[in-house]
Amino acid sequence: MSMIAARLRLLRLLARGGVGLAVLLVLLQLIRAVVPVALALAVGRLVADLLAARTGADAAVAAVLVAAAFLTDQIVWLLIDPVRTLLVKRIDGDLRARVRVLAASVPSLDVLESEAFQDRMARAVDSGTGVARDRSVGNAAAGQLELTVRMLSAGAAAALLATWSPPLAAGLLVLALAVRACVRRQWMRIIDKLDADTAGQRYEFYLASQAVVGAPKDVRLYGLSDWFAGRFRAAVARTYAPVWRELLGVLPQQWWAAGMLLVASAAALGVPAVAVLSGDADPAQLVTAVIAGLAVLNISAMGMEAYDIEYGLRGLAAADELADRCAAAAPRPEVVAASQAPVVRFDDVVFSYPGSDRRVLDGLSLTLRPGEVVAVVGENGVGKTTFVKLMAGLYRPDSGRVTVDGADPHSRRPPITVLFQDFVRYPASLRDNVTPAVPERGADDDAVRDALRRAGATGLPEDLGTLLWREGAGGTDLSGGQWQRVALARALFAVGAGKRLLVLDEPTASLDVRAEAEFHEQVMSRVRDTTTVLISHRLSTVRYADRILLLRDGRVVEDGTHDELLAAGGGYATFFTTQAAAFGGEDA
Repeated sequence: MSMIAARLRLLRLLARGGVGLAVLLVLLQLIRAVVPVALALAVGRLVADLLAARTGADAAVAAVLVAAAFLTDQIVWLLIDPVRTLLVKRIDGDLRARVRVLAASVPSLDVLESEAFQDRMARAVDSGTGVARDRSVGNAAAGQLELTVRMLSAGAAAALLATWSPPLAAGLLVLALAVRACVRRQWMRIIDKLDADTAGQRYEFYLASQAVVGAPKDVRLYGLSDWFAGRFRAAVARTYAPVWRELLGVLPQQWWAAGMLLVASAAALGVPAVAVLSGDADPAQLVTAVIAGLAVLNISAMGMEAYDIEYGLRGLAAADELADRCAAAAPRPEVVAASQAPVVRFDDVVFSYPGSDRRVLDGLSLTLRPGEVVAVVGENGVGKTTFVKLMAGLYRPDSGRVTVDGADPHSRRPPITVLFQDFVRYPASLRDNVTPAVPERGADDDAVRDALRRAGATGLPEDLGTLLWREGAGGTDLSGGQWQRVALARALFAVGAGKRLLVLDEPTASLDVRAEAEFHEQVMSRVRDTTTVLISHRLSTVRYADRILLLRDGRVVEDGTHDELLAAGGGYATFFTTQAAAFGGEDA
């Protein structure tokens, strides 16, 4: 896209903030554009009236016109700021909404988790907080309007000056635009350096948020404030050192621009003055010409709108790239409920995470039969959670095939609900922490209470509308075990709504031994017509499963019941006996 087309597009974006508001801002900016010309004419008339010894009424009228020009400029200046701010926020809000829709439309995580996607996302919606600049697209649109009006104002001032001296008007306008273009080119090199390390800027934000919100207990327990501060300063130095070096290189190159502007200012003042002294112009023309000439030179100044435009154009380009990348991804699959438990097949599946050469799954083949409770065990990093993500359609295998009831989970989202080990604690009501797995069903309080009862969630607020967010007014927080019960209720609520493929990833991680036993009695014994996958490091949790799969090196190496695998004396038997001895018996 050419620069002219990109800038015209910024102007068209103003309508996304509201047509009425955009029209009001345009009118206010146009009024400010004509004020310099009006002021030059009014002051010239005032001087002419005073020198001509006209009546006091004539001079008073001219003085009123001068005052009106000044007052209008101040009033418009005061009005522009709130109107501009509101318009910018609306444009940015519209862009963020569109970016959220784009991100939500991508069915798999490989695109969302890529560094390229994260960089584009950060650039598209970054408001520049904490890094001394604003990349807001809304600010770019408003800045482009302001720059356009400044250009019109300079042109109008040049036209007024040309009525007295066309060569002077043309010379000042050309010189001012040349200085602006050269200075812009130099400062844009600094902006390029700022944009070169988006990942570094994200890391700064991560450190700052961890110090304040993410790890407040550790900061206070271990005195980590200096530790975080030191790493933040190091990250800032690493990210912005190239920017500072570029800045130091640009500053010495500014002397010639200052010299050219000094010459231009001397011409704007000197040429009319010489004309008056030689009798070719009167003092009123002198004043008008000087004010108009200085108004022309104002366009040479690089106002903040210039930087708003450059940062915003980069954000807009990132949003376009984001849209292209999301459009290239597979369409979002249809989500369907199931009347019966599905069959799941992995056929020689190979998978590596994007950017990694290590095969997490390497020739994985297995079949999960309808209604089975299948446990998947193995050491850390063997691909247990990855297996679940492929089954859910969150990633595509590098090779091989995954099907749920014969369908590719990327083309038809399986009727699956997953309780991940790192489940989400929504800053919402107790009700809304149970129902998100089936948002289309809506809030059915009886079904929510039944899911909480089946999950064994006790000690919770009676009011399902209670906010589970300790930072919120009137909110409350839960213990780790209670949160896990709520998350489990979320999964059971989804099963009751037709999600007949249930995955429990470390479901008893935050539960004690007694609660773990209750888990089997209250949950597993009550899940019917559902294909269930259990992932756990506590082998006492999985011993009652219909089948147990031991993963190693990205594939299934043992498959059987608890008793069969113990009798085989393989890896599972070794794991189980080691854990049983640690807990003082086989029943641990």
